[in-house]
Amino acid sequence: MNANRRPVFLRFSEEITAYSSLDLEGTGMVDTYQALLEGALGSTLLPSFYALASAVTSPGDPVQRKDVMRTKVLPSPIFWPVMSNLISLWYLGNWTMLPDSWYAATGLKKPAPGEPGFGGVPSPQAYIEQLSYRTAGAHTPGAKPTGYGSWSIPPVF
Repeated sequence: MNANRRPVFLRFSEEITAYSSLDLEGTGMVDTYQALLEGALGSTLLPSFYALASAVTSPGDPVQRKDVMRTKVLPSPIFWPVMSNLISLWYLGNWTMLPDSWYAATGLKKPAPGEPGFGGVPSPQAYIEQLSYRTAGAHTPGAKPTGYGSWSIPPVF
């Protein structure tokens, strides 16, 4: 993992999750998720991914960023499945192995169990810090207790 690419990964993660870099840093998962993504893409696709991520995040205007996402990422048979997985990784704390057709299109070898990109929960912290519960205004069951009597208080949104 290259530290120079970290800011691009973080800005791109902000864009696809709608959470600030401060919130994402607060999960403690930025480096883990970046390493997982880079391992899944391999050195062949990394330059293209970071060029695309930079293209998405460099315009200051949110409308322009959305336009780049719509025209460059969504129609891409190579990068849209990766972005979809990255969104799921942030929100659910789980990476799903990319489809066989993706590996055929990229020429990359399908990962074996234990290799980057194989799938699964990358760390116990990924379950705890997944964004889905935070988005719902809830706590991760069994990991972030809400406190005694909290069941009687309506959720705050």
